[in-house]
Amino acid sequence: MEVSLQQAIEIYAKALRAQRGARAPGDARERAGQLARTGDYEGQDVWRQVAAVAETLPMPYPPDEPTFHAP
Repeated sequence: MEVSLQQAIEIYAKALRAQRGARAPGDARERAGQLARTGDYEGQDVWRQVAAVAETLPMPYPPDEPTFHAP
């Protein structure tokens, strides 16, 4: 089974939203910035798309109820 780039972006966005909730888009934008600083502009573009998709997804749980404790 092959996964297209767009499908992979949606999968990552959903997983990130499920793990990080409202922080997901910002986390994806931060990753995009890290990649840009290393010269990986293709990776930057992908993570910007992950952020954009994550912003459109509903919250998987109430915002005041995290699914895990971040270190």
